[in-house]
Amino acid sequence: MVGVDADFSDVDAFFQQGKSEVIDGMKEEGEEFVRDAQETGNYQDHTKLLRTSNKYEVDESGLTLKNDAPYASFVEAKGFEVAGSPALRTETRCKKRFEK
Repeated sequence: MVGVDADFSDVDAFFQQGKSEVIDGMKEEGEEFVRDAQETGNYQDHTKLLRTSNKYEVDESGLTLKNDAPYASFVEAKGFEVAGSPALRTETRCKKRFEK
């Protein structure tokens, strides 16, 4: 039987670097989502709560985009731009960036 002696000590570091790059990229996309949603919202934001409630979360499972104002979905259902279209634009950018 032939034995193979291989050194894979650098593999973990390689995967960790790749993981860090993806997480950093998702954070950049999350920031862009917040900026996009704040700039393109076509509603009157009397209290400023709706516009400042655009947020994102990044963890190992992915990127979560949201507006956590309790009435955000109601405003969007009335036809106003809150977070839906910015989220779709972010999804498109993420697919181009990460699905190579």
